[in-house]
Amino acid sequence: MWEGVKLLMERLPAGHPEQAYLKKEFHRYEAGWKGEQRLVAKMVEFHWGEPYELLWDVGLKLGDWKVQMDGLLVTERCVIVISSKNISGRIHFDAVTSEFYRFNNEGEKMVMDDPQVQLAKHIRFLELWLKRRKISHPLIDGVVVFTPRHCEFIAKPADKHICKTYQAVETLYKILEAHVISADSPKPSRIRKVIESNSHPYERPPLCEYYRIDPRDLRTGVKCSECGKIAVERLFKVWECKECGHRDPNAHLQALQEYFALVSSEIDNKEFRRFSGIESIYVASRMLADSELVKIGSNKNRKYRVQIK
Repeated sequence: MWEGVKLLMERLPAGHPEQAYLKKEFHRYEAGWKGEQRLVAKMVEFHWGEPYELLWDVGLKLGDWKVQMDGLLVTERCVIVISSKNISGRIHFDAVTSEFYRFNNEGEKMVMDDPQVQLAKHIRFLELWLKRRKISHPLIDGVVVFTPRHCEFIAKPADKHICKTYQAVETLYKILEAHVISADSPKPSRIRKVIESNSHPYERPPLCEYYRIDPRDLRTGVKCSECGKIAVERLFKVWECKECGHRDPNAHLQALQEYFALVSSEIDNKEFRRFSGIESIYVASRMLADSELVKIGSNKNRKYRVQIK
């Protein structure tokens, strides 16, 4: 997500009114991604003597109910849902009011959604999801891992699995040691295969729609794959950057991917020409035909969209 926000910022004029907000969004998503990477790196220390499978970014659905789980640890003792949270500051879980809030470095209080609620929903979802596939499963448990380098627990429930990144491996060991293997526990490899064969990654709408930005506000043109400037012009069968001189015959493919991420899941010849700056309808048609996109409709009204694999 943070990479998409960066693309959106690069495509908007520097003085666009949404730039300041998008900058905050970019740093928030980037920090979350870095926190998840620290957690993934920490898990190299996890060594369990029994068979297990560790899955990241698990997207599943039941009808219209879609979930995206940060991680799953699948063992014969239990399945553990791992929820990564990038929330810094002084963390409070209020046992009396059931409120969750934090104080930032300036002492400002922010009431937020309790991550335990989302974790409970994911556990309930996974129980039903496995049941629908007639998979007898061990207990499903969960842990919330706070990934920022700077966070302090002021109050948290003693009976819940909530920890920081550096505590994650030991917390997982404690959860596993509290459970036993049941006679009908399926092999972790079987659950992994079922999950992977039914994977349904989260599909976020194009970012202009998500942030309610008029796509016509975006700067058009093809971006240089070397210097990143939107300063590429089409020469004979090749794109050349006016800033650094880099040449690339396929620079328009990146422009197409940016369009799909920012504007719409579909594009036609006219819109491709507007966004990329190509003048010739025939050159644009050839590029679209050669780009391995899915063709929709007749020649006159043909549109193209990304191939779903």
